[in-house]
Amino acid sequence: MARSKPTPLKTLLDSPRVREAARALIEAVHEETQERELAPKAYDRALREVARMRGRPLFHPAIASGYGQGARVRLANGHTLLDFASGIGTYGFGHGDPGLLEAAVVAAAGDTVFQGHLLPGVEYHRLSRALLRHAGPHLKHVWLSVSGADANENALKMIYQKHAPAEKIIAFERAFAGRTIAMAEITDKPAFRKGLPLRGSTLYVPFFDPNDPESISKSLAALDAHLSRYPGQVAGMLFELVQGEGGFHTAPTEFFAALMNRCREANVSVWVDEVQTFARTGELFAFKTFGLEELVDVVTLGKTLQGSAVLFRRELNPKPGLVAGTFAGSTVGMAVGAAILDRLENDGYLGRDGRIAVLGRRVERRLESLRRRMPRAVGPRSGVGAMQAFVPFDGSTEVVTTILKAAFEEGLLAHSAGSNPTKIRFLLPVNTTDEELETGFTMLEKAMRRVGEDCGLPC
Repeated sequence: MARSKPTPLKTLLDSPRVREAARALIEAVHEETQERELAPKAYDRALREVARMRGRPLFHPAIASGYGQGARVRLANGHTLLDFASGIGTYGFGHGDPGLLEAAVVAAAGDTVFQGHLLPGVEYHRLSRALLRHAGPHLKHVWLSVSGADANENALKMIYQKHAPAEKIIAFERAFAGRTIAMAEITDKPAFRKGLPLRGSTLYVPFFDPNDPESISKSLAALDAHLSRYPGQVAGMLFELVQGEGGFHTAPTEFFAALMNRCREANVSVWVDEVQTFARTGELFAFKTFGLEELVDVVTLGKTLQGSAVLFRRELNPKPGLVAGTFAGSTVGMAVGAAILDRLENDGYLGRDGRIAVLGRRVERRLESLRRRMPRAVGPRSGVGAMQAFVPFDGSTEVVTTILKAAFEEGLLAHSAGSNPTKIRFLLPVNTTDEELETGFTMLEKAMRRVGEDCGLPC
């Protein structure tokens, strides 16, 4: 990738004195954290208090201590877990990464905790610049925000304004877009919008079915049917190149390209949701992994970025007042996000033979090995790179939940995705080691065998 011109706005980490002070503070915090440990009764009381304050218990009885290394995280009760969920994707480099912690400490010592769009700081400039440089020549602008749902809301507003008065959005079946009211309507999961008022503005087309040779033509036919039924009323189509909550489904490039080209022919904006896929598929952007750069109009990012952003073509640049908001993101989040981009680019994580792609292949091999040992317990795998999932046993939600809780007891933290079937999903830290993988899969196998025996499920 071509380097851009140097910027006069340098990071304070370039100062040896500042970096030394940051390292000293991190070391002191780690030493103090390791010496603190809640007794069992105190830890249980803390869990009950969290449940009461939230109105529901945590999925796993886990409160982090603030100390971890790589994929391992130490809980406040002194127990250590292997974290293969990464906070549903937010801990891109796992726990306790020295370089990222240094960036965070220095940013936290600045004069603002959060930055706004009215008076941005150096971190805002550095992160925006890096994102646009990596995005390629077609996406000309970037708007930073706090959460992935914020980024998706901004993208939706831009698309609506450009195509006004069109008000329809097309999405894939099993799509997930976020937790705001507008994003909940796009999300194809009724339980996530129960009791919410719906405007009827979202239309769905089938996602790719690898078992159906006519899958592309069927999805195109569904898209064409919507365009024909609502001429001039469809503003945009949302693409998850790897469905996250929907079950880690993905598709070949020709599937996405066919639908995107049809959208562009019909003057429908192509909106790619990379809130979860960003920095996990082998390239920074999944649309680059799939070779779709020429077809994307707007893309949204989050999670690994430590904040969120929407990047968009010049023709989608909104009129003043449409996209605003007080917060652009936390100063620490922006600084760490920019440091993550530097690390991914400079330390060999990207590309077909980069560390993310290699990690994905290693997980695939371990799942295949596990399937050979437990052929009736390990079903189909899906995903790409540092996003992997598989169907255990019959794929029922009850069985998956039981396995996840058994795995937690063994020392492995994972999560689920999808329904009918429900899958166990791994959003691995991109720097997960072979030893961590081997240990984690040993824990997973023990948990699955235990559940199989307890529930009478053949392995």
